[in-house]
Amino acid sequence: MEFEERPVLLLIKSRPFGTIINFEGWRASVGMFGMDHEPTMLFMGDGVYAVLKNIDDMPIRMFKATFKSFEGKICVSKKSLEERNISPDEIVGDAEIIDEDAIAEAFIENDIIVTF
Repeated sequence: MEFEERPVLLLIKSRPFGTIINFEGWRASVGMFGMDHEPTMLFMGDGVYAVLKNIDDMPIRMFKATFKSFEGKICVSKKSLEERNISPDEIVGDAEIIDEDAIAEAFIENDIIVTF
């Protein structure tokens, strides 16, 4: 069986506090680069709290920096932000806010979807 590079969507739906699930999503995203995949991180639901500017990112700082160094794409659900009354000004600057149509397209474009 031959290894094939594939686009991977990491869907982060869990909150960044109280569990390690969100943290594991960041760790897996960096691992995808190591396997020559093209990961995109999509934050939805309570996962959007992980891209707030003022969150303590100490547990994920190393993974976040590595993900950025590989020029990984970070997307955030506009609807999830609105449902939580989070302003676009409150999230990190390198995250792209996308609407429901773009989210649907992301599900179609990626060969693999991993949910955290």
